[in-house]
Parts: sequence; structure tokens; C-alpha cells
Amino acid sequence: MLPYLAVCGAAFYGLPLLGEDTGYFIVLLLIILPLLCLTAGILYGYFSGFHPALPLFVTLLFLPTVYLYYNTTALAYACAFLFITFVGNGAGWFAGQSRH
Repeated sequence: MLPYLAVCGAAFYGLPLLGEDTGYFIVLLLIILPLLCLTAGILYGYFSGFHPALPLFVTLLFLPTVYLYYNTTALAYACAFLFITFVGNGAGWFAGQSRH
């Protein structure tokens, strides 16, 4: 699980440093980070099975960035990332079960 969390953490803490305007942060929060969470969930579920700790850890990694880079309105994205990672993990697990 650590490699998936490392990639998510690097994106959560590194990508906001590249932003210069509000448009970048909107794209980051609405497109890039959700796709990353979904992909991490799918890949982990496919190769390692379903584990509810992955979405929880992804969300806990994101929470400090709310106060570092965004404002408190970004707390809603933590819930969204929890749900997206959970769905991705379940879908990846289901796809992994189908291959056997």
C-alpha cells in the first residue's frame, strides 16, 4: 500500500506548488487529484485486493494540504477523495476477481 500512498502524497503536496492562479487549483482539485485517487484505488484493488484502509489513508494524507494550500472549503474534497478511492478500490478488486 505504501507505493500508492507515496504517489498520492507526492501529488497532494507537490502539485499545488506548481500553481500560480485559481484556475490551476480548480483543475487540480476537480480533475487531476480525483483521477489520481481513482487510479490508485483501481490499481491497488486489482493487484492487492480490497482494503478499506487505503481510502482512509489517502484522505488523511490530503487533510493537512487543506490548511497548507487551500482553505476550509476544500475539506469537501477530502470526502470526495475518500469516496472516489473507495469506489476505485472496489472496482479494481472486482476486476481482479474477474481475472481468476
